[in-house]
Amino acid sequence: MAAGSNLQDKKHFQEVRDLLASFSSEKPGTGTAVAYHVDPKNKVSIPEDMATSKAAAILAEAAVAEQEKQDFVRTFKFRPWDGAAALHRVMEKYFGTTGRGIPIKSFFGDIPPKMIEIEVAFGESIQVPWGDIAFATFEGVISLGASYDDEYGALFQITINCPKKYSAAVSGFFNLMEQELHEFSIYKGQAIRGTDNPKFLPLTVDPSIVYNQDVYDNLDVALWGVIRHTDLLAQEHTNTAPKVLLWGTYGTGKSETGRLTAKQAVDNGWTFIAHDPKLSSLAELEKTVQTARLLAPAVVFVEDVERFAGTDANATSRVLDLFDGISSKGHEVILLTTSNHPQDFNKGMLRAGRLDAMIEIGPLNTDALEKLIRTVCKDQLGKVDFETVWKAMEGYEPAFVRSTFDKARQSALIRQADKLKEAGTYTPAAARKFLLDTEDFVTAANSKRPQWEAHRDKSELQQSVTIDVLMKDIIADFLTEGATLTNGNIGKIDVKLVEAADK
Repeated sequence: MAAGSNLQDKKHFQEVRDLLASFSSEKPGTGTAVAYHVDPKNKVSIPEDMATSKAAAILAEAAVAEQEKQDFVRTFKFRPWDGAAALHRVMEKYFGTTGRGIPIKSFFGDIPPKMIEIEVAFGESIQVPWGDIAFATFEGVISLGASYDDEYGALFQITINCPKKYSAAVSGFFNLMEQELHEFSIYKGQAIRGTDNPKFLPLTVDPSIVYNQDVYDNLDVALWGVIRHTDLLAQEHTNTAPKVLLWGTYGTGKSETGRLTAKQAVDNGWTFIAHDPKLSSLAELEKTVQTARLLAPAVVFVEDVERFAGTDANATSRVLDLFDGISSKGHEVILLTTSNHPQDFNKGMLRAGRLDAMIEIGPLNTDALEKLIRTVCKDQLGKVDFETVWKAMEGYEPAFVRSTFDKARQSALIRQADKLKEAGTYTPAAARKFLLDTEDFVTAANSKRPQWEAHRDKSELQQSVTIDVLMKDIIADFLTEGATLTNGNIGKIDVKLVEAADK
C-alpha cells in the first residue's frame, strides 16, 4: 500500500512539474548534452559518426548532472511581504499546501520554522512561513529572502535548491509567481503608509471637512483630475506627475486633503503612499520615494515638508534632488506635500518648475461656512443668518469653526432644559430637541475669539526670525542658485538683509 501510494505521489509530482514547465520558455532537459524527441519511440538516437561508448558516457554524465542540486534564484520587483503573501496564495491554489517550514540547524539545536504575520488589507492579516520551506514537488527547498536595489529598495527574492533536471519547472514556477504578483499585489493600487512593511490606510473621509470652492477647483485641476485622466493627459504631453504643495495654518484641513486624494487614487488604480509623519529623516523619505517608484503610478503624501527642507542649504539640496528625480525613468509619481510655514523655505524650494501648484487652504468664506454648518448640524438648525455668523467667525480656521458648534449646542441645550424645567415639562429627550439660531453661533464664536487671537499671535511669534537666521536663509538662497560669495554678491546680500529687516 505504501509503495503504491509513493508511486502515485511521484506520478502526481511529475504531472505538476510538466504543467509548471509549460509556463516556461525553457524545455525540459535543456542545458545538457542530451536532446529529447518523440520519434522513433523506445530508441536512443545518436549521430552516425559517434561511437556507442561515447554516447553512453555522455548519457551517464547527463544523468549525474541532472541529479546535481543547484540554486535557482529570481528577484521580483515587489516588497518582500508582498512576495510572501503571493507565494502563500500560489501554494494554496496550485499545490493544495502553504508549505512546511524547515527548522534551522544551529549549535544550540534546531530553531523552529519562522511564521510571520502579514497585513493583506486594512484590518486583515494572514500567517505565512518565512525562510526555508520544504517543497516535495521539486525534491528541494524554497528559501524566501530579500535583496536591495538602489532604485527600488528591498525586493522579494526566491531561491530554489533542487535537482538541475527540474530547471524548466522552476522557471515556470517563477513565471507563475510573477503573474500572481502583477495581478494580485497586496500593495499596488492601495492606500498604505510605510515602506518595507507597509500598513494599510482606511479609505474613509470626514464629510464635515469643507473647503472654499476655489480650493476644490484648484485641487481638481492640479491633482485629482490628473489621477482620473492620466492616459488622456499623457497623450497631450501634459505633466502627469505634478508636485503640489498645500499650505495654510493649523486646522485648515490639509491632512483631510490627503485622505480625499487617497480615495481618488485607489478608485482610479493609483497607489497612495503616506509618508509616516513620525519619521523625519531624509533616508526614510528616500525609502518612501523608492516605494512609490516600485508601485507606480503612485501619489506620495508628505505632511509638514518643511521638516526636511527648511533653511538648511545642504538638507534643501538633498530634498530638491530627491523631488526632482521622483518621476525619473518614466515612473508616474505625484508628490503631494503640506506645510504650515512655507515662509521657512528658501527660494530654491519654491521656484517655478520645482512646484507645479501651490494651493492655499485658508479660512472658510460664507458659502463654505454655510455648507459646513448644514452638514454638521443638520436637523438642529433653526433660523440662521449665515452672513452674520460668518462675520462673528471671520478668520477662524475650520478647526476653530468646528469647536464653536460644540459650544453652540451646549448653550442651546442648557437654554432648552431651563425653559422646560420652568414649565415643569423637563425630560432629557425633550431637552435635546433644540434648534440652533444665529445668536447661538455668534455667542459661541465670540467666546472663542480670545483663544483664537492668542493662537494667532503665538503662531506669528513662532514665524519671526532673528537676524542670524535671516542672514543664513539669504546666503542659502544664493548658494542654492549656484552663486558664489564674491565681494559683489556679499554686497547684494547686505541689500537683501536690509530689505528683509524693513519688512
